[in-house]
Amino acid sequence: MSYSFKCSIQKIQSVFLASLTAIVLAAGCSSAASTSPEDHVVRVCLQPIPSYAPLWIAKRKGWLREALHEAGLGSVEWSTMRDGPLQNEAFAAGMIDVALTADTPAIIGRSAGLDIEVVALAATSPESLAILIPADSQVKGVADLKGKKIAATKGSFCHHLLALALQKEGLSLDDVRFINMSGPEINTSLQTGNIDAGVTWEPYITQILSSGSAKILLDGTNLKSGNEVIVVTRDLAQQSPNVVQKILEVFRKGHDYLRENPEDAAKLIATDVDLQPEQLVTAFQKIKYITPLDDATLAEFDATQKFLHELGVNRRTIDVAEFIDFQFQPDATLKVK
Repeated sequence: MSYSFKCSIQKIQSVFLASLTAIVLAAGCSSAASTSPEDHVVRVCLQPIPSYAPLWIAKRKGWLREALHEAGLGSVEWSTMRDGPLQNEAFAAGMIDVALTADTPAIIGRSAGLDIEVVALAATSPESLAILIPADSQVKGVADLKGKKIAATKGSFCHHLLALALQKEGLSLDDVRFINMSGPEINTSLQTGNIDAGVTWEPYITQILSSGSAKILLDGTNLKSGNEVIVVTRDLAQQSPNVVQKILEVFRKGHDYLRENPEDAAKLIATDVDLQPEQLVTAFQKIKYITPLDDATLAEFDATQKFLHELGVNRRTIDVAEFIDFQFQPDATLKVK
């Protein structure tokens, strides 16, 4: 494990433990001082990626603020963070109540002690994560990556994609020179030729493909679904389930708007996800929004958390069935014991 990533995981755990007492005390004070539900503010954190487009639309349209106000449930405070590890730190510090993130960082957070749970599967998109190589690379297949310098964000679903792709060719992560990098760093390194391949996600895939400096070697199709989840604190789910329900309702409303008006939706949120409107319309077509939770999803969650445990990122495994709050999944087709 790289020093920087180990520090990041330790930071999540230490911040969580250090802030736990303060968070509990603050919650106690707030419950004593709070006068009505209208005073409540739900803090929602987004990432700048197309898979979260429905809630970005709802943000731009003011739908969640309106829905909460009309129901007398309070108001909303929005924030944006680059990736899941940063959102985990924010959860640990008691700074956010809701995050849209990939399943992998959510599982890492839960394993590290965060009291969070999945309330919905926001989207799946195997094509929204991929192994990229420089445009002039002579690499023809995954087997050719043996001994090469390959970058991914350690512990991300892209890291898992790399492991699965190598495994399919009879190789493992030990057979490549792995480098831990963020999405923007991967694109820069591909353009400068400092790495032989990079495993990343949208919008970084579209950004670098449009520059002409990279090409796709393989995406997640038939290997990794690219699960994106809506995660909330257990306190919010238990104490304010109507707030969570409103978030899910406006997410669906945003999806309906996107489906009926893809060009307008793309223009509305293009700057939020760092793509041109025409690029975003294309990206929409790769994503399946509001995917039902089923046994296959649970199995993939379980495979992910086992990978993270074996990798040494997670110190303990979790019960993935307990990670999902089924009160928000009335139509889930899960065979949970």
